[in-house]
Amino acid sequence: MGLVEEALGSPSVFKDESKLSLEYVPISLPCRKNELLALTQLFRSLIERPEEVSQRVLIKGKVGTGKTVLAKRFGQDFEKAAQARNVNIQYAHVNCRIDGSFFNTLKNIIRDKFQQTFPERGFSSEEALQVLMSLLDEEGAHLLLVLDELEALISREGSAPLYSLSRIQESRLPGSAQRLSLICIFRAPQCENILRSLDPSTRGTLGHRIIDLDEYDSEELLEILNYRIKESFKENAILDETMTLITDIASQPNSGNARAAIELTYLSGKCADSMGSPVVLPMHVRMVQPRLSMAIKIGDLETLKRHEKMTLLAVARILACRPEEAYIGMGEVERMYATVCEEFGEESRRHTQVWKYVQSLSSLGLITTKISGSGIRGKTTLVGLPLSAGDLERELSHMMNGGS
Repeated sequence: MGLVEEALGSPSVFKDESKLSLEYVPISLPCRKNELLALTQLFRSLIERPEEVSQRVLIKGKVGTGKTVLAKRFGQDFEKAAQARNVNIQYAHVNCRIDGSFFNTLKNIIRDKFQQTFPERGFSSEEALQVLMSLLDEEGAHLLLVLDELEALISREGSAPLYSLSRIQESRLPGSAQRLSLICIFRAPQCENILRSLDPSTRGTLGHRIIDLDEYDSEELLEILNYRIKESFKENAILDETMTLITDIASQPNSGNARAAIELTYLSGKCADSMGSPVVLPMHVRMVQPRLSMAIKIGDLETLKRHEKMTLLAVARILACRPEEAYIGMGEVERMYATVCEEFGEESRRHTQVWKYVQSLSSLGLITTKISGSGIRGKTTLVGLPLSAGDLERELSHMMNGGS
């Protein structure tokens, strides 16, 4: 029997490991029921008075507080509830970092919901938005649009896309049906800075309906894990002591919280399988915990634009060679970034654009920034890393050189 065949034939602690995927949307959301009900109350008028009202809500919170899964669970359930009442509400969830430009976002919505043959180019984003509104009119539909990681779109294109979406109704004929509602998702703590960067008219269109998600405490994390483990692991395949250790690690400051807990549970289960253990032990948690931060961030690395990757690679290269330093100046980052661009055959961007890359990476938690204090002439932004610089450099170099 070959090694692969032998591994496939060995028992596993999992019954369905997909239930631990960060993309999975559970039927129930332990510890977020109040927020789910709050969203329902805010949007119920869309069902009760279709075409007469629209709504805008902002969801904010740190990484691992359940922003995305809350919006997805609500959007899917609300669409079904509306259809059961013969109200045509279409839910669309867009990750602004992955979908890219405002035009690409609109194009993907049009293709997914209404018109699969919508062209790749030939329209401006404003024209694509008008096409979307016309299609909603034709279908007699209302679009509930979730803009996830909206800070990425604002970083690329400023406040114009958000202004267009929030003011599109005003450009239509008086008395036209209300066709578009928004849920805007921002990461904290960068959210406040991003909102302040918007022009007052755009900021005003968001209104004051804000759902602020606090970090989970250890008891809440344990409740979430219990739910996920029942779905994903075989019965009695993970010890209570193991779960306690996982929640303790994930409850630490800046750990990632629920996201970290779920990922650590998955990695520990895979470690148990690789060692042929029928039970996930605290030992397995301790073995994979050093990989946790990097494992969680890999998904973010894969969604970065090319020049964002090169900016992050520049930071990693410098700090990998300076283990005694926690932060470096923006000037050093820009110089190394220019070197990395030359290495990969790209034209380096100007200072303002590199600064936007740094802001974007900071919003993802991939770098840390602070303003220089005493001992440094003038005020400058200092850049640091919350991850292993060496591991990050190797991972990014692998990606940039075409690795999978």
